[in-house]
Amino acid sequence: MKRSYKDLIKGLESNDRVCLSKLISSVESNTSSIFRIVSSVKKIPNKIYTIGITGPPGAGKSTLTNQVIKKLRAQGLKIGVVAIDPSSPFTGGAVLGDRVRMQEHSLDRSVFIRSVGSRGDLGGLSYSTSSIIKLFDIFGMDIAIIETVGVGQTELDIIKISDSVVVTLVPEAGDSIQAMKAGLMEIGDIFIVNKADRGGAEKLAREIDYMVSLKQGSTQWKTKVLTAQAENDIGVDELVTEIISFREYEESSGLLIKKRNKRKISELNTLVEKRLRNELEKTKETATFKDMVLKLEKGLLEPEVLVDKVINLIKKNN
Repeated sequence: MKRSYKDLIKGLESNDRVCLSKLISSVESNTSSIFRIVSSVKKIPNKIYTIGITGPPGAGKSTLTNQVIKKLRAQGLKIGVVAIDPSSPFTGGAVLGDRVRMQEHSLDRSVFIRSVGSRGDLGGLSYSTSSIIKLFDIFGMDIAIIETVGVGQTELDIIKISDSVVVTLVPEAGDSIQAMKAGLMEIGDIFIVNKADRGGAEKLAREIDYMVSLKQGSTQWKTKVLTAQAENDIGVDELVTEIISFREYEESSGLLIKKRNKRKISELNTLVEKRLRNELEKTKETATFKDMVLKLEKGLLEPEVLVDKVINLIKKNN
């Protein structure tokens, strides 16, 4: 029997994984549905902590994410994972193939993994990602992990939705200059050189560490550059410890709440633009709007004259 929207939201608040999955599908197919969901729940807990894991293709982000999940689950934490793919998650392909290793958590009721298509929104991130994090929060997840597709400049937007950003690099994926060009140096809270058993890893770590020290601001937090072999579970404990330390530092200093509040303002602007686009699309289907366009095509009116009429039409329809 098909569940009503009200039942799905009730199930979400009661930790029903099927309801969570269906509501994620809802915000993926229609991002405006998050408005209805948020207005229907009792309260957004705002307790979830979001970790962004980013870096160039081939850096071993999926393997690293898998190991981080294990470490956090050992602490009894509930984990939600959003894996951003370059296209629809239903088309398969190499990127999704890399995610197979995460499926060892599929029977763990305290881990929920979802691949979503980037769809060209928010750079390399799907527009629906921030909505999915809200759903994880309502569901009762402690941690959200966002793994980006790793497509250079587009992954920089991960800072807009993450409490901490882990930049993953490997020696052969390009030197420190390439990392600097990609803008990754600007967004990382923690850097990790993965596949450290390969030549050049220590050199890359030293170069990144030097560049990080040059960019160190007034903050008392010293950004660390770690080395790891995620495939062999080497260095992952140190990474998780550093993530926890960074969280504790920002919470105790008040920086985390300031960062989140600043993000909310940015999110408001994005949501308002999204809502207005939705209302405009609905307005375009009205007979009045179509009549305006017809007059425009016949040269009877100028576009500037119709702007106020369109705005008033949107107001009227609401």
